[in-house]
Amino acid sequence: MIIRFRSPLRIALALFLLAGVPLPTVASRTYRVQPGDTVFQIARWHGASPESIARDNRLTRADYIVPGQVLFIPEPATLADEKLYTVQNNESLSTIAQKFQTDLSWLRQRNGLSADQIYTGQWLKVPSPAQPGTGGNGKAYVWNLPALMARHPGKVFLQGTTQRKQVALTFDDGPDLEYTPQILDLLAQYGVKATFFLKGDMIAGREWVVTRMVREGHLVANHSYSHPDFRKLTTEQIVTEVAKTAGLVKRISGRETAILRPPYGEMTAEGLDRLVAAGYTMVNWSVDSKDWRADHQADQILASILAQVKPGAIILMHAAGGSGQDLTPTVKALPALFTKLQAMGYKIVPLTDLLPVAAYQPGA
Repeated sequence: MIIRFRSPLRIALALFLLAGVPLPTVASRTYRVQPGDTVFQIARWHGASPESIARDNRLTRADYIVPGQVLFIPEPATLADEKLYTVQNNESLSTIAQKFQTDLSWLRQRNGLSADQIYTGQWLKVPSPAQPGTGGNGKAYVWNLPALMARHPGKVFLQGTTQRKQVALTFDDGPDLEYTPQILDLLAQYGVKATFFLKGDMIAGREWVVTRMVREGHLVANHSYSHPDFRKLTTEQIVTEVAKTAGLVKRISGRETAILRPPYGEMTAEGLDRLVAAGYTMVNWSVDSKDWRADHQADQILASILAQVKPGAIILMHAAGGSGQDLTPTVKALPALFTKLQAMGYKIVPLTDLLPVAAYQPGA
């Protein structure tokens, strides 16, 4: 059975809540407290623990919340063979089991379900598919970033090295003509400097956007040419992807990129060897805004960031998307992000203020 929340039911739902009947609302990274709610109920509906909700919202009394209060809801912890899935309209536990090729008992056990009743927007733990980089040879995917960091100390970063309350804001996949200019407008309005990891095949016809980035004091970095998974490429293909984008940026700005973020954060040891020899530093991220998720709205993007932020955080967002992808929530989230971080005592600084790296090759 699935409960669907649609406009005609809002009055009835409100009456249930006012009567103290515990009905869940659409799950999200934020939740507005309704009359009769308790932290325990909210935690149960969202697969979180009361302790994590109290901690993430700095509740001095875990049992004291008021109607209308907005709470950040931490995502449930997942095991290596799990991922989170948001229940869509008209789905049942049975159809989700079929969709992810698992059985009902697995879903019930992993999600602590005593019945098969689910609701639209609910988070469910489902089997995780093969990870990026899994090849056809049957070998399991192995996260190799720790090995790469050990192989090239000081040349691979996930997090800034500062202990001060400073963070860096980074945007992938641009430039485009719709969202990137809006983001640049907001950065200028709030006096924030960011780093843009550019995708080479997006640059043609948008050269003026890159020029604007540089002119307004932002850093431009390399995000490959066509956004492939580098762990599926040869070393020569990796070098070519990076060199093509570097050449385009240099022709526009006169500067040659020295910071690289590989697509999906994936890199081979041999590819990194060549790129480090060519003067590159690899910089991934420590905070994923999840603005790439189609089901995430501005408040969810904001909550995803604030729940993870700490001194030296490198925040991943996007300045362009795939065909038909709507990044309006990203744009809408930025003003609140700037003001919230400031209220928390954080300063947004250029990426090179967090890391002992140069943005551009010597002489650029």
